[in-house]
Amino acid sequence: MDKEEFFSKFNIKDYNNELEKILEKKSFSAGTKNILLNILYKIEASYEDYSKVKATTRLKKEILEEVIDTIEKNCNEIELIKPKLDEKTKLANKSFIVEKHNKKIISYPNEKTIFYGICHLAKNKFIINKKYDILKEPMENLLNIGYIMEQEEIVRDFDGWSWNISSEEIENYIYNIVYQNIRILIGENYLLQYINNFSIMDFINQFEIKIRNICNEEIANQIIMDIYKIAILENIKNNKLKQEELINKEKELQKDLNKMENKKTYLQELASKKKIIGKDIKRIDEIINDSKILRENFIKENSNLKEEEKIFSLSEYCEILQAKRKNLLQNLKNYSSLMKPMNYVKTKSELKKKVDLLAEIDFNINLQKQAEKTLIDLQTNFLKVVNEKIKNVESKKNILNYIYLFRYYKLLKINRDNQIKDVDCLKEQLTNTEKHLITRGCNLKAINIIYNNIEKNYDIISKILNSNIIDLEEMHIELKKQEDKILINIYDDNIINNSIEYEDKEKLNIKLNKKIKLFN
Repeated sequence: MDKEEFFSKFNIKDYNNELEKILEKKSFSAGTKNILLNILYKIEASYEDYSKVKATTRLKKEILEEVIDTIEKNCNEIELIKPKLDEKTKLANKSFIVEKHNKKIISYPNEKTIFYGICHLAKNKFIINKKYDILKEPMENLLNIGYIMEQEEIVRDFDGWSWNISSEEIENYIYNIVYQNIRILIGENYLLQYINNFSIMDFINQFEIKIRNICNEEIANQIIMDIYKIAILENIKNNKLKQEELINKEKELQKDLNKMENKKTYLQELASKKKIIGKDIKRIDEIINDSKILRENFIKENSNLKEEEKIFSLSEYCEILQAKRKNLLQNLKNYSSLMKPMNYVKTKSELKKKVDLLAEIDFNINLQKQAEKTLIDLQTNFLKVVNEKIKNVESKKNILNYIYLFRYYKLLKINRDNQIKDVDCLKEQLTNTEKHLITRGCNLKAINIIYNNIEKNYDIISKILNSNIIDLEEMHIELKKQEDKILINIYDDNIINNSIEYEDKEKLNIKLNKKIKLFN
């Protein structure tokens, strides 16, 4: 437990009182105010289990403060709809609707759906620099929706007593998995650091650097490409207009790249554009510096404008010219920069990346299926990286964190009916990763060895780890002999959570009829 987390447990700040003061200024009904206060209670009650299962997450005080801040600054109205009275189907088969521009939530009257609305009302946490062009909107959607789903998880899947994944309430399975991939790969701390400093940090640049620092170049490039491809596919799959725009964009980018392939012609074209801009700037200077020419041009330009578009005065016209001159100077500066050898190479490389990325998308086949296939490809490389990370773990604490993370990852929903662990083409990789994890845990003496036979030991421990018991360190096992079989009882506290039968053919490493902890 780090220092900040330790002291957060003893924070004397009364979040309920703080929220009550904010609610006094809001016109919410008494019932709505009670629901909002109950949301804080649910978060507090669920947080310990939530943070244990995920191994790494934000501090509880940060989650509570974000909820309170959103209610104060971004939520002005909460309209409660009783399901039986919803004759106009105002929610259209949804459990809540958010009108962000009105700072309004329309919801059924329960803590969970209103909390979802609050999460959606919060300001976007990820802003991608516009220089990334085709990636800006897709990556912003992926990261922001992924972040929202992670925030919802604390009341969606945890109720203070158990961990049950509510699959029907996950709005986008693909975004959820990819966001969790990113979180595990580059670390929760970096994501939070970016969220707190997004105005000065370049997410795409730092994300790529971090990915390349944890794996070889080939795998890094594949992971980056797959994440970007998924983001784009999910962003356009249900929007024909966006698909057409992207097809045209691909043609434009390819045309620009073709121009750059002939360096001499490309540089000559830039030089020609600079000359034209230079002449335009010179002409503006002549107009601004000569009052007679200024007036003549003012009258001439106004004569060609509609009445509602006419320029009000000479001073306004002068300001327009100054603004135009400023833009021209910036364009001149940009063209000069592009002509520099290093910038030419960089620009060409970035342009090629965009062309290569869009070339990965086949607009003639089902985009949803492409996204699903790419998601599986991403998981294949994700597991390769996780395997390498496990090899470098040197402490009980860290291996235990990976055990929690891996269990959480395996149980992520890949669709409404299936989890990652159910995907046939990933099962071999999942098995190999879990073997590395258990073997490393046994070597570090973090896990008690049940069988001396390595394969049998792995097999039984992996079955035990399929349990949804929240606190693995408090889990106990007890082995009993039953005829030619071994019965393994798995206890959560003093209650049997599950039992596994196993053939009694291998030499045990622990005593029968005695409850022991699986983890040291």
